[in-house]
Amino acid sequence: MKKSFYVLTLMSCVINLIFTVSCNEDYLTYEELKSDEKKRIERIRAEKGLVFLKEYPEDGVFGENEFVELSTGIYLHVVDSGNGNRAKINSTTVLIRTEVEYYDMYIDSTIKASFFSNAYSPFEFRYGQAYNVVTAHANNIDDPYTYFFSVGLESILSYVGEGAEVKLIIPGYSEINNVAGGSVYQTASTRQYIPIYYERVKYTFY
Repeated sequence: MKKSFYVLTLMSCVINLIFTVSCNEDYLTYEELKSDEKKRIERIRAEKGLVFLKEYPEDGVFGENEFVELSTGIYLHVVDSGNGNRAKINSTTVLIRTEVEYYDMYIDSTIKASFFSNAYSPFEFRYGQAYNVVTAHANNIDDPYTYFFSVGLESILSYVGEGAEVKLIIPGYSEINNVAGGSVYQTASTRQYIPIYYERVKYTFY
């Protein structure tokens, strides 16, 4: 429980810093934010030896370090596509557990967090209603949903089913149906967008 407390405390400090800087700095244009974030994504690719594909593999099988760049701007690697049971709009309740990693330029450090531990409840939403969950948690800076839950996580269920496990890079500039694909934290600053590398994402339906 101590580790969980320290992670949340650190996240709270970081997002407070971002909001403070945002209020004191000039706004960057969307294209400037996107260009800077692409450089951070390139850093992730280089450090982890990832290969970015332009098209989804025809047989649905990904090489160990292969990620396909989706039209939304999200990068997807499917480890296990699940049991074939697909989520139903406004019907299926989805639970997500994940391990995340991201680099933050303000503190010049890579931050990691795992939500597979019982110290945290899984992220929960009704399929098709993830945006409502994002907005419900938008003003709570001590809430993991603010940092790591996004419409981008929901959007991947158009490719995989129940029990699926994937890896993702979700940029702050990603967009799904005219809604931000990234979390509130990823798009909160007017000085940077923050890409999040999801080392492991597990989907469970009930």
